[in-house]
Amino acid sequence: MSHPDATPMDATPTDATPTDAVPPVAAPAEAPLFADGPEHLDDDRTWFARTRAPAPDGWDRLDKGTWVNLRPTGARLPRQGWKVHASATLADAERVVDTVWEYCVAHGIAFKFLRGTAILHQVDGKPAPRSSGGKLVTLYPADETVLDLTLKELSPLLHGVRGPYVLNDLRWGGGPLFVRYGAFEERYCFSPEGAYVAAVERPDGVLVPDTRGASFQVPDWVEVPASVQEQIDAARAERAGAFPFRVEKVLRFSNGGGVYRAVERDTGRTVVLREARPHAGLDLHGADAVARLVREHATLVRLDGLGGRAPKAYGRLRHWEHHYLVEEFVEGEPLHEAVGRRHPLLRPGPTEDEIAAYAAWAHTTYTRIEEALAALHARGVALGDLKPGNVMVRPDGSVCLVDFETAHDVRGTGARPALATEGFSAPWAPTGVAADEYALACVRLALYLPLTELLRFAPGGSHDPGDPGKHRQLVAAAARRFPVPDDFAPALLRRLTPPPTARTPYTGETPYTGDTGDTSYADTPYDDIPYDDIPHAGTPDVRARGWGEGGDRDALLDGLRDAITASATPDREDRLFPGDVRQFDHQGAAFAFGAAGVLHALHRTGRADHPGFAEHTAWLVRAARRTRWPRPGLYDGVAGVAYVLDELGLRAEAHEALDRLDAFDPHRCGSGLFGGLAGIGLTLLHFAADGRDSGTGRAVALGRELVHRLGADPGTPGLLHGWSGPALFFIRLATATGDPSWLRHAETALARDLGRLGVPRGNRLQARTGPRWDTALGHGSAGIGLALDAYLRVRDDPHLAGVRDRVRDGLDTELLLNAGLLNGQAGVLLACAHLGAPTATHLRSLGLHAVRYRRHPAFALDGRLRLSMDLATGTAGVLLAAHAAHTGVTAHALPFLTIGP
Repeated sequence: MSHPDATPMDATPTDATPTDAVPPVAAPAEAPLFADGPEHLDDDRTWFARTRAPAPDGWDRLDKGTWVNLRPTGARLPRQGWKVHASATLADAERVVDTVWEYCVAHGIAFKFLRGTAILHQVDGKPAPRSSGGKLVTLYPADETVLDLTLKELSPLLHGVRGPYVLNDLRWGGGPLFVRYGAFEERYCFSPEGAYVAAVERPDGVLVPDTRGASFQVPDWVEVPASVQEQIDAARAERAGAFPFRVEKVLRFSNGGGVYRAVERDTGRTVVLREARPHAGLDLHGADAVARLVREHATLVRLDGLGGRAPKAYGRLRHWEHHYLVEEFVEGEPLHEAVGRRHPLLRPGPTEDEIAAYAAWAHTTYTRIEEALAALHARGVALGDLKPGNVMVRPDGSVCLVDFETAHDVRGTGARPALATEGFSAPWAPTGVAADEYALACVRLALYLPLTELLRFAPGGSHDPGDPGKHRQLVAAAARRFPVPDDFAPALLRRLTPPPTARTPYTGETPYTGDTGDTSYADTPYDDIPYDDIPHAGTPDVRARGWGEGGDRDALLDGLRDAITASATPDREDRLFPGDVRQFDHQGAAFAFGAAGVLHALHRTGRADHPGFAEHTAWLVRAARRTRWPRPGLYDGVAGVAYVLDELGLRAEAHEALDRLDAFDPHRCGSGLFGGLAGIGLTLLHFAADGRDSGTGRAVALGRELVHRLGADPGTPGLLHGWSGPALFFIRLATATGDPSWLRHAETALARDLGRLGVPRGNRLQARTGPRWDTALGHGSAGIGLALDAYLRVRDDPHLAGVRDRVRDGLDTELLLNAGLLNGQAGVLLACAHLGAPTATHLRSLGLHAVRYRRHPAFALDGRLRLSMDLATGTAGVLLAAHAAHTGVTAHALPFLTIGP
């Protein structure tokens, strides 16, 4: 293949594989159970020498997160301006930090730098956000004169340094310096979509989003310095050569590059372009995306003629600074999308014929994947990362394996894989045929129960026995629910059961013996285990019986409480309970992802009498006082914290938190219940009801603002971000003010969301979001049904009552892929309990989601790769829903859910 406008590359380009000695990178002691902030990485052996150095005389130092910040004592910087980023490979990083330190100290320029190579490895790693990739050091020139001088003087000092391109910046010359206009200090504003984001200030004093995307942009009111404009013009000239492909669709992005569907301009042929950015997208061993691209190309050449089981490689090219592999475009859909479109348990009311037909398709598809993998192995190649996303299912049902960036020789190395997908890899089978066979077993199981990621919690690590029986439970459930071949369960149990000498994930320290304190089912064949009593995720006394009929429900709920309280970290200021990573974005105290929601769940379920509750409540009070509160909302900000403090009886502290709303202009935020006007307005009405706050007038003003927005499209339906949340607010305004006109607005708001409902089958109604039918509480039909029910409690409407009942009937989808309250099975369970629909199926399905944490049942956040204790995604939300289902008490399960008698 020859393209005159692109730079051709030899088979082994000299810049593809780093040869410099790479400093040590801290690996986690074991696969982490919880999401955590990078500042908690145990990486001190990889710190730069300057990280340990004191601030120079006349300088102030602040260690914040993963950054070391230095500025001259008493220096006053502008709040925004032109700043400089320095990039570097792991091998060059120490030199860059030393050089910038010496230059900035000599010239009085404030700067910050990452503390060590382990953090830099994460920032430049493949899963990292693209907008932060490459940023090792940030300099804050006080004005444009200092900017110009800094760039011109520092650039030659860093001659020869290599590093990843900072995508939202402009490269200065050909070196590792980049420049952009942006905020110097943290300020926030609402985006047009209603999100609270980092901000810069326009000349008229209005804060607007500080855009941090994947391309260089300058705010239209900023005058570009002449030296920067020269670089912009040079960059445009450099990119001016015609790209030989027309990109039609982005298939996915990562920090290492993108994957695109494109058309070759010369031939009209549709291809896949796999993009690789030099020095970016690092894997565990420090190899960048370009090195993996070279290996992938060589592997595809080796596999040519495999009968369509691997894509053809058409060649490689380099355009501008990025490298591309040109591959055959495989018509079809990824396996996980094919499963999602066909799986009967993901749709309401499947028949036994539909279940049998799906099982036949799943078995045929598995057999084809098995044959494709065997063909690879016959050529001496192990795929290394077999998962549903790397299997394409063609329209004729044949399969093609894709994404060979981790492919290697079948003999393997025994080393931990450089890139591996948790839930489809095992530490005792890291590479070679053994790794592929383990992943193949996971794929086979996922065809029937797409919850395979939960297997990564077995064993749980040196500090916890984990849930080594999880694979046994899932295999048993799949075999019981689907007509599967006779060898299905025995074959999967052979491949998925850890060997007796298996070690905990990645430690190589603690042998796994299978001793979990629960031996009652140790020798029981899978087909003799009752479906509702499959051993997993309980205390030795409770196990799973509480998820089925006739179980010890109080013991189950106590077990959920014990898992939550065992995870608490009251000694930390950034979080109290582990949960979704969003809590580290100033939401550690908030209702959805932080402490307030967990304490609410414990309080509402009558489980606030544990010994640590007073200490945890005190933590929330302290957090409410110290948090800078970048968000005002009910689920993500100060309004929700004030609500929970009030329900816990801390009235003075609640009003103290509520007073922080005065610092916001809420009319600029979004409309919804989660973080917008609806949630804030409901909170104001709640506090006005006790006569100690004059919030009714403020709430009415917010209601009028929402009325003006009724013609706008919120982009997503549902209770939290759609119009069902404002409908709840309008209903509450009607009851609080006695003005029935608010009910007309509530009906209009409900109509906006009802227009997003459809009929997946029968007489049921579910929300339609893109290609999917959605029952979730937060953005699906469950939340819409709750808002409808609230309306019907204050105004009789036979038509809407019928709609509500059809929504209720549509909640019978047996399996959701997430367990959480806002986006998964627990939320649908809560809605069923509230609307009077059957709950047993959802309780059993939650049992499939449960895993052991310190011998108590716990749940994983969305995506199923880390445990979560928060309300939105984890165990606290499940506790709230399971309590509602078992007791029938749903009033006040969530704030403002119940309205009227």
